[in-house]
Amino acid sequence: MNPNFSIIIAKQVENIISANHDKIYELIKEAYISHHNKEIVNPPSYFLKYNDRPNSRIIALPASITHNPRIAGIKWIASNPENISIGLNRASAVIILNDYDTGYPIACIEGSLISAIRTAYSAVLAADNLIKPKKVNTLGIIGTGRIAYNIVKCLYLQKWDIDNIILYDTQEDYSKKFISLLNKNNIKLSDKVSIENKKENLVNKSDLLILTTTAKEPYINDSYEIKVNAIILNISLRDLDPEILIQSNNVVDDIEHIMHANTSPHLAQQKYGNTDFINGTIGHLITSNIVLDSKKPTIVSPMGLGILDITLANFIYIQSEKNQQSIPINNFFG
Repeated sequence: MNPNFSIIIAKQVENIISANHDKIYELIKEAYISHHNKEIVNPPSYFLKYNDRPNSRIIALPASITHNPRIAGIKWIASNPENISIGLNRASAVIILNDYDTGYPIACIEGSLISAIRTAYSAVLAADNLIKPKKVNTLGIIGTGRIAYNIVKCLYLQKWDIDNIILYDTQEDYSKKFISLLNKNNIKLSDKVSIENKKENLVNKSDLLILTTTAKEPYINDSYEIKVNAIILNISLRDLDPEILIQSNNVVDDIEHIMHANTSPHLAQQKYGNTDFINGTIGHLITSNIVLDSKKPTIVSPMGLGILDITLANFIYIQSEKNQQSIPINNFFG
């Protein structure tokens, strides 16, 4: 008997995500706890780079869950910033799920939305555990693309109380589109949003700062006046000078993983020869097993664990099969 194989397209992924906000939040939380408890396998990511296209890359993120539910898989995600100029998303991806026992692939799922959503939920999960109650005066966002939008949407769904939102992007049109997207999707925050044309001013004012750029090297340094107790979600990973990290609390998703690909933590580790500036992981944060200096900013730098993608993809696969929304490929294996 041949194993079954299914395709799950973007619209089905979107529908399942939209109907299961609270469940997905809990799944991401559980994945981090499983990682903290060493109940998963999450090898390093693998980077495919182009010699003639330095801004583009494709990354493979394999992972498996070794207990309920047992599943394995891999995300294959391409990043090409030039896509935006021709009306395409920067990122495109597929996720392949494998049966844990036989190793056979069981599904191919559109992965770019899964990747964006798991990134947003992991960022908000960290913020939820760093800022209590969930209230902030000024939220600053540098880089106003798809990831930033999903983080703000998740903050809204998690019922954050935000007084002001300041946007900065090298392309001001992207910030205007960001506001339009909030309005289009009835996320009632647009009356609190303003656009700043100097990122230094935005950094200086932000209590919660979200970095979601495609920067390849740091641009935020000691000349920026970061608030003493600011929370920085360093999603794009390469915006901050090493000196900023050394002067701050640092939370990562995985210490070994983050020390690759010239991320800001990796640059700090190379410059200072150690990882002593890392206070702990998001798993530590969730389980309250972390000590932070309240007189320093706190920087959260999540490299992006494949286990988050596989966890969410498996949930979407189960829901899609249950509702008969996936596309079966008969005799795929002959």
